[in-house]
Amino acid sequence: MKINNLKKLIQSGSIHLKNSCVIEIIGDKDKVFDLLQGQVTSDIKLLEDGQSQLSCICNHKGMIMADFIIIFDGECYKLVVKENIEDILIKELTPFANLSSVKLLKSKLKVIGTISHTKIPNSYLSNELFSTCVDLKDAYESNNEISEDVWEASNKLLGNYFLEESDISKFRPQELNYDELRVSFDKGCYRGQEIVARMRYLGVNRRKFLTFVVNDDYVDSEDIKLIGNKIKINKNYIFNGIILRDQLDTIKKLPGIELIS
Repeated sequence: MKINNLKKLIQSGSIHLKNSCVIEIIGDKDKVFDLLQGQVTSDIKLLEDGQSQLSCICNHKGMIMADFIIIFDGECYKLVVKENIEDILIKELTPFANLSSVKLLKSKLKVIGTISHTKIPNSYLSNELFSTCVDLKDAYESNNEISEDVWEASNKLLGNYFLEESDISKFRPQELNYDELRVSFDKGCYRGQEIVARMRYLGVNRRKFLTFVVNDDYVDSEDIKLIGNKIKINKNYIFNGIILRDQLDTIKKLPGIELIS
């Protein structure tokens, strides 16, 4: 697929992400920082005022329990998470929050997702074609609204997969490209860190998480394990899948495949 066609596939605009919600972490700023830095896989030291960051938490076996976007406004940290994962994330963090005298509050703020064909200062992910960001608002109006499918597809094309409830505790970061987008290997310890690091430096990863863009000629292949849903945008379907690395050249030749990234 040509670059121009790929750019046309993803419309710029914004959307109220009604299936996403916000958890606000309330307490002493240093205690909140220590809580998050000791639990999440990303390095929140890198967050500056107004920035956001992809992240997740794992259990002691290194399995992903929840994924989210961290937003820092200079004073407060907020977690943007899918609504069906919110209670799971709160359950995972609550014991540690209690020890830190920190509170987790469900916020009524609306989550607004934006796609732009230019760079966005508070973008959590971008490439040469477009950027994505989330903002938190009390109210929302837009003259250039995009669909939820376009939002999901743009994230898939950026290599970012949003966890489904059925995915919880089934994958380690390396299996979903989270090791590239949501994990810092330079920060200190967090739950599951030893296993996640061991898999990166000592393990042999025979599988690869990819994004596929296909047309109607494509027929589902048993060599591609579908992860999440297929999304139809115009005449194309966009989806994530896991393959064996040594089968990549063969899979590229399958009818109907326009792009693998």
